[in-house]
Amino acid sequence: MRRTTQIQLEHSEQIGEASERFGDHEGVNEARILRWLAQFTDDLLPLALDVLMAVRYFDSSNIRAMTRQLFQIVSDELGARDLRCAAFVAVGSPASGSATVLRVLRDALRGTQHRIMSMLDVAQIEPGAIDAIVFLDDFSGTGDTLVSWWETVEPIVRPSNAAIFVGLLLLNEQARVRIEQFAEVLPVTELDVTANVLSMESTQFTPEQKQQLAECCRSTGCGPKYERGYGDCGLLVVLKHGCPNNSLPILWYEGDAWRPLFRRRAI
Repeated sequence: MRRTTQIQLEHSEQIGEASERFGDHEGVNEARILRWLAQFTDDLLPLALDVLMAVRYFDSSNIRAMTRQLFQIVSDELGARDLRCAAFVAVGSPASGSATVLRVLRDALRGTQHRIMSMLDVAQIEPGAIDAIVFLDDFSGTGDTLVSWWETVEPIVRPSNAAIFVGLLLLNEQARVRIEQFAEVLPVTELDVTANVLSMESTQFTPEQKQQLAECCRSTGCGPKYERGYGDCGLLVVLKHGCPNNSLPILWYEGDAWRPLFRRRAI
């Protein structure tokens, strides 16, 4: 009997459950999950199945609900400060996670004084024309992307004299301090140190399992920068439209020695 067939027979229930849970992520189906599991040796298969169960997956429904919740959080904060007109600006390209959030947000903005803007729009507004600028993104693991973004756009944004906010669906704890250097952070969900499954504070896996997980991550060939997730974040977070590189590379890294379960960027 082929090994993949044996894995499928022995673990069909877990594979089926995972396929259903991750089903709206591009390309994920039972065959892909099985192929991913087959990369683990027999003694590590139980650990791989535990990882499947431990993944924090945010599907389309979650993204829509969290975006609506984010708008309410931002609206409440703006209202408390009497900031009546805000520009909502996606961080990154049209294919990025921030653009996904912005598309969902359009409906919530109807009938309000707030508006969606591009950075080109922001560059052309007169000082005082808007009260606040809310930069939107789906996720921040270390804050690096947002800090780099701010360094690029600060000369354009400062003349507006607007209050600066960053709205996020998911914020990893270690990113907060860096983002707060230039903006107030308004997240829907914030991950604390226990979300790092390789950390001492996390009880998701035993010390032995953490060591095995770290070795599996090294075996992907991703290199030291990503072996514990970018920024040593050690996350098991995946969104419908992509998997952050702050998550463990066994989930997303693709190379000669490893085939990923999730896409870094998905539809």
